[in-house]
Amino acid sequence: MDIRQLRYFIAVAEELNFSRAARRLNLSQPPLSLQIKALEHEVGAPLFLRQRRGVELSQAGQILLEQAREALAKLDQAMGTAQRAARGEVGLLRIGYTGSAPIHASFSKILRRFSQTYPEIHLELLHASTSEQAEMLTGRRLDLGFLRPSPTYPLPKNVTIRRLWSDPLELFAPKGHPLLRERGAIAVQALKPLPFIFFANPSRRGLNGHVVHLCGSAGFTPKVVQEAEDGGAILGLVAAGLGVAVLPKCYGKIVVNDVVRRPLTSAEAKSDLYLAYNQDRASDHLMRFVTLGSSTVTAD
Repeated sequence: MDIRQLRYFIAVAEELNFSRAARRLNLSQPPLSLQIKALEHEVGAPLFLRQRRGVELSQAGQILLEQAREALAKLDQAMGTAQRAARGEVGLLRIGYTGSAPIHASFSKILRRFSQTYPEIHLELLHASTSEQAEMLTGRRLDLGFLRPSPTYPLPKNVTIRRLWSDPLELFAPKGHPLLRERGAIAVQALKPLPFIFFANPSRRGLNGHVVHLCGSAGFTPKVVQEAEDGGAILGLVAAGLGVAVLPKCYGKIVVNDVVRRPLTSAEAKSDLYLAYNQDRASDHLMRFVTLGSSTVTAD
């Protein structure tokens, strides 16, 4: 039994006439009759009851018709899925993101637009630091990453990046702090005697490394007195007066009472967020995400 025989059988079963079925299939009637007889031989039972006025489905034929339709529908579905996968329209993308990425409006716009355009590509999201994402991209455990490489932490050579947007780095300090008495930008050097609050986990070399580099350019090493797992927790510790933090401006969208932010005067006080991927794993649907992501941010 093959797919062709099933298609021939369905045509005869729907037409209940060999001549009409042959015309529908663009065949002559004798080859069609031979294929049906071969199929009946394999089934071991007649599929049609031959009558003077035409043919009728036998009980075996009725059962086979239902199953044959389902089989061909599944086959057509499988072929369509395979063809869409070949065009990069079906599959899985594992995407990492730093804690600051979802705060930016473009992040949700990119994910929403991609999911609407390619609904059969499943997005599996993972919250991870920049260095953790770089390791997973190199190890092929991640397809794409939204990350913030720092001047002190270059990414592996096989990781390709595209800049999506840039955030100024700003000082976040508790309300009433002496540095906030004057309005305007604050020099990084003025932060030297202050206690800092950093992200926890030594692997967080992206933003932490950038702040260390920024302070180093001003001639000092930041005195870290507290650590927290995420930006919201850091702002909570700042509000409690336990220290100050230097974070991307987007963290100002997290409303925490008694926290005030100020811009910094240094030209290095900015952090770029990139879309990164392993060039060796640049599949069609991965590159579709990269292209759509870049165009979405540009449109903003």
